[in-house]
Amino acid sequence: MSVENEICDHCGSEDLIEDEETGEIICAECGLVVSEVSLIGRDFIEEESQIINSRTISPRAKRKMDRLMVLDHRLRVDAQDPYVLRLAGKEIRRLIQSLHLSDFVEKSAESIYRRAQKDGLVIRGTINGFAAASVYAACRVQGIPRTLREVSEVSPDNVKDIARMYRILLSELNISVELDNPLKHLTRIAQEAGISLRAERIAGDTLMEVMKKGHHTGKNPKGLAASALYVACKEIDEKCTQEELSELSGVSTVTIRKRVKGIREVVEVNRLMEES
Repeated sequence: MSVENEICDHCGSEDLIEDEETGEIICAECGLVVSEVSLIGRDFIEEESQIINSRTISPRAKRKMDRLMVLDHRLRVDAQDPYVLRLAGKEIRRLIQSLHLSDFVEKSAESIYRRAQKDGLVIRGTINGFAAASVYAACRVQGIPRTLREVSEVSPDNVKDIARMYRILLSELNISVELDNPLKHLTRIAQEAGISLRAERIAGDTLMEVMKKGHHTGKNPKGLAASALYVACKEIDEKCTQEELSELSGVSTVTIRKRVKGIREVVEVNRLMEES
C-alpha cells in the first residue's frame, strides 16, 4: 500500500509504502523505516507480553515452543551449503544482468550474501529475497544509483520483503552506506530527456553550489537532479518540461516546482554561467 503526504527523512523520496504485516512505513528508494508501528500497537504488544510473562508456562506450551525452535533450526540454511550458494549466485547474476550492473557489483553482492548465509540470516524461502537485498546493498556501498524499487521490479520478491532483508543485512553485518548524491543521476536523466551537454554542465555546477550550501539534505537526489536540469534549460532557453522530468526522475511535478524555487533562492545561476 502506497503512502501519501509523507517523505523519507533520509533521502527525501516520496515513494513510501506501508508494510501491513509490521505496520511500518518503508521508503522504496533507500529502504529506511520512515515510521514505526503505531503507539497503540506497541502498547498492546507490551501488554500482551507482560501477561504472557506473568503466567507459568505449561508443559504443553513448552513442548510447542521447543518444536518451533527445532523447526526454526531446520529452516535455517547451512552456512556452507554449496547448492544454496549456487542458487543465490545464479539469482544475483540474473539481477545484475537485468539491472545492467558491472561484474564488480556482482562480486560485492555475492560477498555480502555469503556473509549473510554464514551468519545464519538466510532461511529457506528467503534466498531470492536476500540475493536481491545483497545486490541493492552492493549498489549502495559502491555508490551506484539504483533504488530499492528498481531492484524489486526484477526480483520475484516484493519491495517490502527486500527492504526488510536489506535492513537485516545493514544491522547484522554492520554495512555502512552513504547518502545518495544527486550528481550521480544527472547524466542519465539528461540523456533520457535529450538535454544538451551545455545544460547538463550548468545543472552540475548548480547542484555543486546547492550541496556546498547544504540545501540537498533530506531531499530526493533524483528530484534535485531533475530540478537543476529544468533550471539550466530555462536559463539558456532550451526546451524542457517539468512533466517529462517528473516521469524520468520518479518525483511529482509539485516536488520539482518546489525544488526549482528552492534552487533559485540559494543559487545565482547567471553568475555560475558567467564563471564557467
